[in-house]
Amino acid sequence: MKALFINGSPRKNGNTAQLLKRAMDGAREAGAEVELVNLYDRSMNYKGCMSCFACKLKGGKKGVCSFKDDLQPILQKAVEADVLVCGSPNYCGYPSAALRAFMERMEFPAVNYSDYSKPVVLKRICSATIYTMNCPNEEVYRQMNYPILMDTSAKQLAVFGPTEILCSYDTYQFSNYDRYDAATFSEAHKAEVRDTQFPIDLEKAYELGKRLVAKAKE
Repeated sequence: MKALFINGSPRKNGNTAQLLKRAMDGAREAGAEVELVNLYDRSMNYKGCMSCFACKLKGGKKGVCSFKDDLQPILQKAVEADVLVCGSPNYCGYPSAALRAFMERMEFPAVNYSDYSKPVVLKRICSATIYTMNCPNEEVYRQMNYPILMDTSAKQLAVFGPTEILCSYDTYQFSNYDRYDAATFSEAHKAEVRDTQFPIDLEKAYELGKRLVAKAKE
């Protein structure tokens, strides 16, 4: 049982990474072999879909992007995994560019141009997407149309199997708010959310990891 975790944040120890690592704990506890990939590693050089259509060639390799760059072996691991968990902060109303590029390359090879009702899926994958953001709550999330802007590519992971979305709202963003022009935010309030709500979100991530592995075993 293999579980792959994709960090679409440039911060390796930020809010998104912490939630992913806690989900890894849950998956590991449930018996999975876990691996974390940081898409913003300086050694990685890749782009989104290159429109080469290699995944649509008659007689060609199906179900996984074959464009040769640093992302290709990670995509191969993703389509072979039993569990896939992606994470990203909210950047200007969207997942990070790094995660969006990953999603393009992950999802487009599954699209069957001969029959949209029969996607090219190599195996069943239980998946989830974790989002972190300044957005204060679910009500504002919906008012900002984030279920469309943020959730669309995440929900498309359902082509591989059951998928979920976990949102962590009102997260603590800076190590020292006094250094930044960010008068909209109260550091005291952010600290309170960090100390009270974020631990709850971490446990939700832990349970998510366990739950996905259990689903994958069904």
